[in-house]
Amino acid sequence: MKTALIYNPSAGRGRAAAIASAVQRGLVKRGLEVELYATQRPTDAMDIAGRLVSQVDVIVAVGGDGTINEVVNGMTRRRRQRPDAQPRAHLGIVPAGTVNVLALELGLPFQLGRACNVIAAGKTVSLDVGAVNNRGFVLMMGAGVDALTVRSIDPRTKRRFRELAFLGTGLKVGLATAPPAFVVRAGGREYTATFFVASNSRNYAGHLGLTPEADPTDGVLDLLVFTGTTRASLAAFWLGVPSGLHLRNSNVIYLRGERAELIPLEEKETVWFQTDGELAGKLPATVKIDAHALEVLVP
Repeated sequence: MKTALIYNPSAGRGRAAAIASAVQRGLVKRGLEVELYATQRPTDAMDIAGRLVSQVDVIVAVGGDGTINEVVNGMTRRRRQRPDAQPRAHLGIVPAGTVNVLALELGLPFQLGRACNVIAAGKTVSLDVGAVNNRGFVLMMGAGVDALTVRSIDPRTKRRFRELAFLGTGLKVGLATAPPAFVVRAGGREYTATFFVASNSRNYAGHLGLTPEADPTDGVLDLLVFTGTTRASLAAFWLGVPSGLHLRNSNVIYLRGERAELIPLEEKETVWFQTDGELAGKLPATVKIDAHALEVLVP
């Protein structure tokens, strides 16, 4: 199989380059034809994947969820413009980032030899890909408090404490200022929210089970709407997430659907959103799911 291996040299505290070389050797031993592509700047992985998706059989992303997000965006870019277009290449993943949520979701191995075996075996499942304002995501998009958290989190703290860093920063941000409110239209109803997530995965920012019923292959998004407006209600929400008690919170609405619209309550109010843990833009936004958009290699 003709294989392109895309990696971010700075991922995994700089280990991704060595990992990519080791994976290349492992895949060549298993009969694959492999070429390495290193990213130099943001969006490089997207551009490389978009260029190669119709030229190779497999595109392997070596890195964390940010690198995977870019690769998936590149592979599915044409499909977002033409829904009938199906990428030729399959997606392979070698986890090498600080947090590897999609790898955990799909049960992918972290040991390099086993990861090479998965890619060489060729077994796939159809992965759903979400989109917000034409930007793809594989894990989740979030608006409101969590996007402010992503904007504020210290990368060093994130590397060291992972999901605990997200919880700590989220509480700090939420307690520092009242969260901005916005309108969520979903499932034929309208809600006023201060936090919203459209999720394609059970896990969130590591092992936090924010949307425990989500499945990246079921063709729908799990939507969590938080309607609390006080600092105390927000603190209670985040403190309940590790144990799953947040789902019993009276300010939480849990839905499943294919589409949602998010609109600021005040025209001049800035409400940020993030995709797969990276700050991505401001509301208004339309969120939807592209069911079974991409074939991903799995054990």
